[in-house]
Amino acid sequence: MCTECDDHATPCSRPSTDADHHPLSRRELIAAGLNPDDPKHGRGLCSLCHKRSTAKHQPGGWNAR
Repeated sequence: MCTECDDHATPCSRPSTDADHHPLSRRELIAAGLNPDDPKHGRGLCSLCHKRSTAKHQPGGWNAR
């Protein structure tokens, strides 16, 4: 189940469909010398919550600096 609750009082409870790096971004994990593909650095989100989270934390997307 989706675990995002930034915009909700409780998790949204929709099925998780997208992998999300959390609490550090992929870029931050790489900079710290950590494996960004290790499951311990992620969480599952539904597509809507993943899009909201990405827009909030990386407003220009992956390539934005």
